[in-house]
Amino acid sequence: MPKSVLLKALCAGAAALLLHGHALAAAGATFISQSVPHTMQVGKTYSVSVTYKNTGTTKWTSGQYRLGALRPQDNGRWGSARVDLPPGVEVAPNAEYTFTFDVAVSDARSCDATANAQMRDCYFQWGLVQEYVQWLDSGASTLVELFNAPAVRSLAPPIAPPVTVDPAAFSAASFRGANVLMQTYEDNRLCDHTAWLPEGTDADAIIDHAVTMGLNVLRMAVILPPKTPGAPADWIPASSRYQNVCADPGKKEWGAETSSTVLTRGVITKVQSFMDKADAAGLKVILVLDGYTKYDANCYWKKSFLDVRDSADAFIKAFKSHHALLAWDIMNEPMWNALAFDCLHADSDYASVVRAVDSMYNLVRANDGVHPTTVGEAQLPLLKYWKDISSFASPHLYIAANSRDSASLEQVNFVESAALREMRREYGSAVPLVIGEFGSADPDENFNADYYQRFLDGLAVADHGFMLWSLSPSPNQQGYSVLTPDGQLKPAGKLVQRARWTPVVQQLYMAYLGFPADPAGLANFATQLDDLAADMRRRGLVLQPTMAAVLEAYRTEPVMRQMLDGLYASAPFKDRYTPDRTAAYVQQIYLNLFNRQPDVDGLLYWSDNLNYFGLEKAQAVAAIYVGGQGATSVQGKRDAATGSKKAALATAFTASLNTPQRRNCYAGNNAVTVGRALLTPVSADTDVSLYPSRVEAAVAELCGF
Repeated sequence: MPKSVLLKALCAGAAALLLHGHALAAAGATFISQSVPHTMQVGKTYSVSVTYKNTGTTKWTSGQYRLGALRPQDNGRWGSARVDLPPGVEVAPNAEYTFTFDVAVSDARSCDATANAQMRDCYFQWGLVQEYVQWLDSGASTLVELFNAPAVRSLAPPIAPPVTVDPAAFSAASFRGANVLMQTYEDNRLCDHTAWLPEGTDADAIIDHAVTMGLNVLRMAVILPPKTPGAPADWIPASSRYQNVCADPGKKEWGAETSSTVLTRGVITKVQSFMDKADAAGLKVILVLDGYTKYDANCYWKKSFLDVRDSADAFIKAFKSHHALLAWDIMNEPMWNALAFDCLHADSDYASVVRAVDSMYNLVRANDGVHPTTVGEAQLPLLKYWKDISSFASPHLYIAANSRDSASLEQVNFVESAALREMRREYGSAVPLVIGEFGSADPDENFNADYYQRFLDGLAVADHGFMLWSLSPSPNQQGYSVLTPDGQLKPAGKLVQRARWTPVVQQLYMAYLGFPADPAGLANFATQLDDLAADMRRRGLVLQPTMAAVLEAYRTEPVMRQMLDGLYASAPFKDRYTPDRTAAYVQQIYLNLFNRQPDVDGLLYWSDNLNYFGLEKAQAVAAIYVGGQGATSVQGKRDAATGSKKAALATAFTASLNTPQRRNCYAGNNAVTVGRALLTPVSADTDVSLYPSRVEAAVAELCGF
């Protein structure tokens, strides 16, 4: 038979098979996501994960389908060039599988050199390979900055351990903050470092926005005056980075003033004014002791610790008893600054930085044994140097998406979960963590808002508080600020403002409907509440983001009444409660909110309020929830913890719906069933560390992967 005839026959046969649904099995894979630290230390082991979806028609089995290292192909810098499926594991078509494995770079020379001898650039990229057949997908590349961060010991060890804090105070729901500063190069004001401190109308605007946005913590850096203020040439390198710092070379670093005592008094006066205003607004402040690092005055450092010790001592004494003080940040990004300015070449250089920061910590603890301490650091591997002096960890994270398209945003891991897991391993679970700085400076403000949304979602899942960078109307801070120069909120700032209502909306959904809010419903409800709060503010009224305030507003605000009445009239509410039977209604509310039957007194109290004292049925669920949150008895505190933990898990679940596919899965009756099954078992004794696994299990049940 001629080859052309044979080929036609084979094609016809294949077509017939396809028409009858019997196509030959084909392998396929699509990259979904990966979790990898953006910074690593040479020789240290890190846990990473890579997720792929089987888009072929044949199942994956161990020994045949593997991850393969790329960029370059088959490189072994991570410890191995292949990661296999575990024995016995099979991945069916349309299913997803997450490869979780450990990596460690033992030889930094395998990565690309940078201008800094202590840092290398490594590209983490793993494709899915059908071994000895074909590469099915090449995955995505993540830039990992590799540090050579040696272990060093301070010559001034801590005189006392850091103050112990309550981890709950640093959770996503409890800790919402922002960095504040003013910075301007006009009239040589940066030569007077007190220009960094917000004052006057600038301070008023910052504090007003912080309150409006539902923030409760502000972080402010204070440049400590040295003993002998000098000219800029004493500490500024011959670098274009600093060419505009002081236009007049003869101008002193702190202006014309040369008395350290006078300068310190001026700084304290400015900070005192800001702290008093923050306190009056109910805000707490973290004060950063800044402007020093090394004992010697070389390598670009402004002044040494010894040169600022007297002013630091006076400053700490001035504010250690201030009601607004929340914590001391011992130094802003000390090791990262040393690394960025190429000051770290030997172990002794690292030790010099550690020695200076530890000395400042000792000075703080000698004066103040009450307030917590931390060290804000820019790269997670560098946080290890401050473990012994930190009451809570505060990494600074600035992560850019690969591009501005929505698909890229879906893939970006804004919370660096792998790195944070590693830090948890380093610090231990008892040390709370808040993101000390995060932000985006993209010129597209809508992109920045999307960035903030992803970041806040990630923080909700991980249950970490945050301090955004920054809340400043200064023209020089516009890249990262959520405020415009005229004091208006940018889209990202408005998003953060709406996000203050997330806990309240989740509490309403959990209490009235029994399942977490869907992302669209959450956004809609939060927007309505934020609009109502703005309207009330124009009328001289205040609506706080609490369930108690919502309950109170139900009595006076038609919009709030309409919102709660809508929940009360919904189908999910009706299949959960029977409000026409008062005693049964109260019992159902207790069971759904607190996982228990009401005691006799509680049943009578709420039944009487419904029957005789004007408590409306649509109010009852919120009223009983608020009553539980304010209880002081042992059982009452357990009820409060149960309700709070249910709402926190609901928040984490909704935040995990961060792709279109996941959001589409959460719909219909199955969503109600799965959502209620997720929240119902939660009690005061539930371990919050189990939330991520419970959330992923619920998503898997919804979506089938």
